[in-house]
Amino acid sequence: MVRGRIIVMKKLLGIVFLVLFITSQGQAKVKSKDINFAKAFYEDSIQSCSAMGSKTFSSQQTINQVEALIGYDWHADHSANSNSLNVFHEAITGPIKSLMSATHNAIGNDNQANIKIAKNLLIDLAKADTLYDSIGYYEVKKKPDCYAGSGDINAPCWYHEYEFARGVFSNYMITALWLKDELNEQEFKIVNKYIKKMYKKFLKPIELQEQEQGFYQMANGGMSILVYASWTNNKKLAAKEINHRFKEMDRLFYEDGYINNNSFRGTRAQWYHSYGLDIALGYVYIANLWGAEVPEKLSNKLVKASELANLAITDYEAFRSRPFGEKNTNITEDPKLAKKHTHQMAIAIDTLMKIVTGVELEHDAVYLQKRKYHTKDGIDDLIGFNPNCIHEEMMKQEAKQIFELEGKTFNLKLDKLDKVDFIETRPFKLERDKKYLKPFQLHKAFIFGNLRTRSDNTKKINFRTLVFKQDGTLQRLTINVDDLTVNLFKQHSDSLQKKCGSELMNEWGWLSFISETTSFEEASEQQCHYDYFKEANDKEAWELFQAFLGGTNSILDYLQTNVEL
Repeated sequence: MVRGRIIVMKKLLGIVFLVLFITSQGQAKVKSKDINFAKAFYEDSIQSCSAMGSKTFSSQQTINQVEALIGYDWHADHSANSNSLNVFHEAITGPIKSLMSATHNAIGNDNQANIKIAKNLLIDLAKADTLYDSIGYYEVKKKPDCYAGSGDINAPCWYHEYEFARGVFSNYMITALWLKDELNEQEFKIVNKYIKKMYKKFLKPIELQEQEQGFYQMANGGMSILVYASWTNNKKLAAKEINHRFKEMDRLFYEDGYINNNSFRGTRAQWYHSYGLDIALGYVYIANLWGAEVPEKLSNKLVKASELANLAITDYEAFRSRPFGEKNTNITEDPKLAKKHTHQMAIAIDTLMKIVTGVELEHDAVYLQKRKYHTKDGIDDLIGFNPNCIHEEMMKQEAKQIFELEGKTFNLKLDKLDKVDFIETRPFKLERDKKYLKPFQLHKAFIFGNLRTRSDNTKKINFRTLVFKQDGTLQRLTINVDDLTVNLFKQHSDSLQKKCGSELMNEWGWLSFISETTSFEEASEQQCHYDYFKEANDKEAWELFQAFLGGTNSILDYLQTNVEL
């Protein structure tokens, strides 16, 4: 029997990522001696990460948002505003994500003033016994089921109150882990007392418990137990939890990749399938990082589940055609309540799929648009970390990429591309119709010229097209690909959007080139464009792409110098 893991280096949108292929033939029981806690939970240390967003304790608004959570009456809020179908949890999940992202940024940037603010907020939350008055597990068991056990979407759901209180507390513990070394003896006592008190009410009752149906927030509480094990340095508890959760996941994830309950929730089946998959992938990543060997059988099921997430995108009816065979009481078949897209709160499920299974997420336009709202929070609070931060650090070390990360800015590496100069051949023309001039289109004009490579002055590409600089960005050039001189790009537009998304190549014929950005998503998509054209077997399009990307700064300089706003 072969045991252990093979770590295979692969690319995600041109960024090198780890793909974990587990070769064990059965489940090797995890022992406490196998466990090595990552000091920062998902990594050994906190590094500066642009994917964490811009939240900072230098902003009073961020401080105020977190302070609003101190002693918050979640029980009253949930009772008054939520039902079985809809949980309005932003009043508690918003502040905890702000606490996490701003704390991560403070530590990653070694901002001592902001670290102190983070620590004080952590302590104040503990002193107020925040969320302790929310319904506990034993109380929930005495209440009726969600959906009243009969699909009633308007029925109260006390489990949701418990589940979200547990989840927010779990993310509090992760923040405490990050700040642990900053706490003095007295401060540690305050935080530790609160954590142990909360754990006893919300998590202790579910240790090694079987979940009747489905795979939900923080791995049905399993991820939360791992966080507590790390906080208390209890390797025995971590090993027991991982062994139990792997067994549970094997039971709840079927051979064909469908997830018990999640994948069969009517018109929201796709949404809940991706929700459960995201959480399972996050749990497996942490367990593996800490030293647990993932069973081959479970690994294969996660591959299948990832492929099913793609099937739901490309052939929704085929995904829905599989019968369940059991009874779901938490289901809606109302088409008006449908959510036919990947779960938007799984902000980096594409990254996690690539890490754990090697499967690339298909283009899901609705998901990509909806997740933007949550991406800015910097945290996937379903799993307690942002997988993109792992790979941003890898990106710094990968020599083959077109960007290098300097602080929080991704800069185009011109040693990977020929530097190109734009030479004007005819004077530019301004946009002919003001109704087509949008506020985000800066220095918009129809330009005429050629792109000349500095390494070979005889090599030039002539073109004319409508261009502008994108407002709110550092160095982002956008061109229209309808003109005959650049319509090679248009021929690839559908394939490009399917592979890389539609942020830089949209349906209206606008293609963007980026030489400098603070956005991880923009850098990733630009890398994807580069890899696509390099591998497209279209020499002309590849040369045209290289010329525009290498000449982005030169064209932007021309526009900003000559074309008035």
